[in-house]
Amino acid sequence: MKLVDLNQTIFIPVVDETHGGVTVEMKMTVGEFFAKCCDGFEPEVVEAIPVEWMKGQFIDDAYEELMCKWQEQEAR
Repeated sequence: MKLVDLNQTIFIPVVDETHGGVTVEMKMTVGEFFAKCCDGFEPEVVEAIPVEWMKGQFIDDAYEELMCKWQEQEAR
């Protein structure tokens, strides 16, 4: 399973044909993009722990062991 941060800022290139094909960038969050461009689509929202935070909570060997176990479980 992969998770996406709905609050992450993205830049969407938009071509304005009314001004000779000028390309501008719209700035929005991933959540705003889904709301605007995918009518009726609501992604499943789950609580998640950032990997960077988890890594900082473990001694390096324990983190590596945890990640190996997780990768083995994902492979099944």
